[in-house]
Amino acid sequence: MTMHYLLGEVAVILGCRPHQIDYQLKTRQVPEPEKRIANKRLFSERDILRLARKLRVEPDWSVVERASEPAAPDPAEGLALRPPFEVVRVGESGCEVRDGDGAVFAWASDRAKALIIAGLLEGAVL
Repeated sequence: MTMHYLLGEVAVILGCRPHQIDYQLKTRQVPEPEKRIANKRLFSERDILRLARKLRVEPDWSVVERASEPAAPDPAEGLALRPPFEVVRVGESGCEVRDGDGAVFAWASDRAKALIIAGLLEGAVL
C-alpha cells in the first residue's frame, strides 16, 4: 500500500517550511500531487522525492516512522466514576456534579445543565 502524506508531514520529512513547498507547487516548478482529499494535497513518496530533488535536500524518513508508531494509552489514574451521581448547589454561583464518593466531576452554571452532565456520566459508567 502506498503511503500518502499531508503538507505539514512533507515539510518535516524534507526539513523545510510548508510555505516553501507551497511556493514550488503554486509557481509550477514541481507538479501538483495527483491525489486530494477535502481539498488537501496528498503527497506520495514519489512526489516527496521529486520535491527533495528540487529543493536539494535529503528526505529524513525516520521522522515519519517515529511519529506513526502508536502511542501507548495512558491509564487514567485516580479517575474512577462511581455512581450514583448527585447535583449539589454551590452557593449562588452554580451546581457541582459529584459521584458516590463525593468527588467533584463537573461544575455547571445552572441545575438543568448539571443534571444533564450527571445523566451523561451515569450512562458512561453503565
